[in-house]
Amino acid sequence: MFTPVDLFDLSLKRRSSGMDVMVLAPWVIAMRMPALAYEVATPWLAKDGKRGGEGELALTEKTDALMESYNAAQAEMISAWSALVIGAMRGEVPNAQGISKSLQDISDASIEPMAKRVRANYKRLRKG
Repeated sequence: MFTPVDLFDLSLKRRSSGMDVMVLAPWVIAMRMPALAYEVATPWLAKDGKRGGEGELALTEKTDALMESYNAAQAEMISAWSALVIGAMRGEVPNAQGISKSLQDISDASIEPMAKRVRANYKRLRKG
């Protein structure tokens, strides 16, 4: 099945993680909807004798990604704060470019866990 996402090269290394989330997330949602609708419509036909499947996977992935995102953002904030304090101890004056780069690094670190899961889900759902 050809989708417009095929024009979006998944192997590009210079693309931001935010671009992955923006482009791939709607497609992952659209590809998951039939499986979710089937689970809701047929609760008695659960895999392995228990209810779950795509809906359970979607929920657990989102909570895991949220916690990883929070931890990555906190680690990057600590790194940025440490760099600021060490620079101040050396007598350096903070500049706008350094602060902007720190903020960009924090946002990139917080988006990456979600983007990683969106890429993996897109590849998995695409095959199946």
